[in-house]
Amino acid sequence: MGKLPLEGIRVADFTWGLSGPYSMEWLSVMGAEIILIESTLRPSSTRSNAFVQTGVEAGLNQAAGYNCLNYGKRGCTINLQTKNGVELAKRIIKVSDVVSDSFAYGVMERHGLGYEELKKLKSDIIVFSKSAMGAYGRERHLFGWGTAVISYAGLASTTGYEDDGMPQMMGGTWPDYTIGTYSPFTILSALYHKKKTGKGMFVDYSMCEGVMTMMPEAMMDYTMNGRVAVPQGNRDPRMAPHNIYRCQGDDKWVAIAVENEEQWNALCRVTGNDEWAEEERFADLYGRQRNLEELDKLIDAWTRERTAPEVAELLQGVGVPAGPTNNANDLVMDQHLKARGQFVEITHPEMGTRWAPALPAGLSAVPNPRYESSPLIGQYNEYVFGELLGLNSSEIGQLIEERVIV
Repeated sequence: MGKLPLEGIRVADFTWGLSGPYSMEWLSVMGAEIILIESTLRPSSTRSNAFVQTGVEAGLNQAAGYNCLNYGKRGCTINLQTKNGVELAKRIIKVSDVVSDSFAYGVMERHGLGYEELKKLKSDIIVFSKSAMGAYGRERHLFGWGTAVISYAGLASTTGYEDDGMPQMMGGTWPDYTIGTYSPFTILSALYHKKKTGKGMFVDYSMCEGVMTMMPEAMMDYTMNGRVAVPQGNRDPRMAPHNIYRCQGDDKWVAIAVENEEQWNALCRVTGNDEWAEEERFADLYGRQRNLEELDKLIDAWTRERTAPEVAELLQGVGVPAGPTNNANDLVMDQHLKARGQFVEITHPEMGTRWAPALPAGLSAVPNPRYESSPLIGQYNEYVFGELLGLNSSEIGQLIEERVIV
């Protein structure tokens, strides 16, 4: 394997949950050494979630969520509730380039591990701190999961159906992985700045503000036109039809989006309904928007007679944007994604060899990113405390006895 782009970079990683570990995974796969600092006393929520391989006894090392978020990291266990534990963490930080955490504001500071203290320890340290509301401002003490962040950031107010009368959450853990993808680039910017100037910095990352960047149309429409965005289901004011339609099979659907008259005429032709294009009620975007309910019923009657891939292929073939709404099984079996290497085989010490999702980007100069299994809890204690920090077996044994390493 050739040298990876981030080899030589070391991160003291205090992140937990979803978005923080995912952002560190990007760095790990690209070659950075991520020293994951955790504890058996309060393990990450992803170590104990319900996504466990069928037939395998649940434990701290088997959870699928955890094992898809921590590829190739070097995990060690430290009890940060003890003075010696904090000192041990500081020794790791002193030989690191970056410190990363995803706690609520104030947690690292209460442990004496805030930026102001750490830059005294290592003047060029980069501290990346991701919290719900950021480290500055009136609401910095607020904390919460992605659902709370989505609500505060305004996204829930635009999600749902117009006749339902209430905001709705988005499915899955969308904000965590979005923010987790954004985050590495801010860290790389800080590393680039350090390379040019020799100076570290504090990177204050607000999940709320990150989510707000994903709804620019709503923000611009308000600031420029004074209009407040409201839920509108699958509708789009610039396109019609624009919806999800049922297809053959159990819970199978296809998405169709028509953005101009050329596409509308092509859809009419390929469905064998040229007369739709001649009808006054569907003659232009305005008319189709006014008669969307009737139009959706007509299209739905056509899609129900075909499979989602068949509909997508027919429409894409005449230039109409369309695609099946895949589930997890469809994605894992998808030949296009397999050919792109979107799923990689990773061998885990307890779970064996499993397919796992890769990062959603390929670098031509990095043909072999580092996809290694996530660490068992405490798996790299000997490496971190012995080889990296230089403690002898007697000193490590004493820290274990004192429950500093736990």
